[in-house]
Amino acid sequence: MASNKNKIVMMKGEKSFHYIALVIMTLFMLFCIVPLVLMCVVSFSSENSLLHGYRFIPDEWSLDAYAFMWAKRATISRAYGLTIVVTVIGTFLSLVMTSLFAYPLSRKDFKPRNTIAFILFFTMLFNGGMTASYIVWTRLFHIKDTLWAYLLPGSLMNGMNVMLVRNYFNANIPYSIVEAARIDGANDWTIYSKIMVPLSKPIMTTIGLFSALGYWNNWSAGLYYINNPKLYTIQVYLKKLMDSIQFLKTTDLQDEAVLLAQRNLPTESARMAVAIIALIPILLVYPFVQGELIKGMVVGGVKG
Repeated sequence: MASNKNKIVMMKGEKSFHYIALVIMTLFMLFCIVPLVLMCVVSFSSENSLLHGYRFIPDEWSLDAYAFMWAKRATISRAYGLTIVVTVIGTFLSLVMTSLFAYPLSRKDFKPRNTIAFILFFTMLFNGGMTASYIVWTRLFHIKDTLWAYLLPGSLMNGMNVMLVRNYFNANIPYSIVEAARIDGANDWTIYSKIMVPLSKPIMTTIGLFSALGYWNNWSAGLYYINNPKLYTIQVYLKKLMDSIQFLKTTDLQDEAVLLAQRNLPTESARMAVAIIALIPILLVYPFVQGELIKGMVVGGVKG
């Protein structure tokens, strides 16, 4: 009887925990969704209705922000295409370099692995600063006004990602498989390409998504290294666009054309339309990689 009562109490406690967890996760979900809904509503609101603040049900609906963006569709399309190219190439290179770096660090027969891991960890804590980085990249590597400005500085390989991949290799791929492959005559490249990478789909998906997000949202590289408007990615172009809108709204010039542009120019709604345009690709990709992303984060975060 006592054991049955204990089981009932445990079941009730577990059920209560599930309900509490469900309520908490629902609140977190609302905290994430509500701003997105508000952003979408504001993008379809007229400027006059936004003078008194943001509302979920505006006084007046309008497509002015999207009409403004549509008028610049050719430039935006070019920026989108360039962003996609940079994201795809950068993500691929990042995955290759990160996994190649992590593989020897996961090998027990690689003696300097702890020393190299410490140096890698050190770079996660300290760096030379933006000024030194800018001088090195522009004067030594000459990446200014080239696509390399988006691919190389700060995004190509991340120390944390290397650690995650190394931990995944250690926790999920038995070292006996590597030893068996060595006995069968496989070299390091064969082990890496035929064993380690194919068995690491979750962590590769996770790192790939991190890298893709980094490249897609990277506007600082364009701000520092790009002066040619034809090389603007979508984030850089939208940043410049919003700066231009803000300039027209705050300028003191009394030119008739400028005053007319000021009256008809969407600002708040355009900002939200810009955010939605930049967010759509990520929202489309994320559902397809969600399962692998969670699995890679959980297993890759285990200390190896």
